[in-house]
Amino acid sequence: MADAVRVVLAGCGDIATTGHLPALERSADVVLVGVLDNSAERRGVAARRYGVPELERLDDADADAVIVATPPEVSPHLTAHAVGLGLDVLCEKPMAVDLPSAERVRDLVAGSDRIVQIGFKNRFSPLVRAVRRWRDEGRIGGPVAFTLGGFDEAYDPSDTVHTGRIGHFLAHGPSFVHEGAHFADHLAYLSGATPVSVQAIGVRSRDSLPSENFVSALVGYDNGDVARLEIGWQFPLSPVGEFRALGPDGIAVVDRPGLTATLFTRDSSEQVTLDRPWNDACFDAQLGHFVDCVRNRVTPETSAPAGVESLRLGLAVVTAMRTGEAVTWD
Repeated sequence: MADAVRVVLAGCGDIATTGHLPALERSADVVLVGVLDNSAERRGVAARRYGVPELERLDDADADAVIVATPPEVSPHLTAHAVGLGLDVLCEKPMAVDLPSAERVRDLVAGSDRIVQIGFKNRFSPLVRAVRRWRDEGRIGGPVAFTLGGFDEAYDPSDTVHTGRIGHFLAHGPSFVHEGAHFADHLAYLSGATPVSVQAIGVRSRDSLPSENFVSALVGYDNGDVARLEIGWQFPLSPVGEFRALGPDGIAVVDRPGLTATLFTRDSSEQVTLDRPWNDACFDAQLGHFVDCVRNRVTPETSAPAGVESLRLGLAVVTAMRTGEAVTWD
């Protein structure tokens, strides 16, 4: 552990307790040196569970890096402050809720020697990597029609903590801005192309919700790829979302609950199986990539510019949804 990366966790909410903290505990390459949160209760629970100090300010951390797991309207300010303190950063997605804030972070990072990685953990799944490999091998062909669907955060009126948390997120943007960030990154990774057009519709299915909890979008790319994307939050149950890549030579299907990715071609099939929970595999691989980038001083796959482009697509979806008109790029 002599060369372990010393990490402080900023934000002790749901994504930290279910994803980041367990990944930190499993890794032999990092050591958690403190936690901070504006809630003394959350901060204290995490500090006691992992046996680390409670911090009230990031400035007090004796660390090499920080994981920023705060709400996205707070994240850009904390990320910028961390960079100013000389810390490397793994920042949860989305990196902001507005483009100017995200672009300021991107530009600050470009003028520094700090590593800033955005938390698009799902691209690190071995199943998603398999789809990318199949496309690189020419076994799917092109253009590709992607269908991606995500339904999460089921509505339970008795769980006021959860409904309050989701209400807070929706007050700062529709479900697509938050969860759709993963889909935008999937497409950047799997297609490698630039979006050129967006059409979208959405609905706020309950009057008490601050913004649209269901969004459906059609995205066109400059290489001919197209994507149909759906995000749904706060329904009584969460149906299984699709994850397919349909090409002229093959079809790739990711079954996230079944932990498989399967390629079907005219003459054969190939399947990759994940032997551990999806989130564990993704968080561990994401953290491993961050550690490698910190140690070797190389730009992460999911860099600050990648975070900006993911947010740009998400906000274009919101604009298309609310104006009823297609958004196009020059």
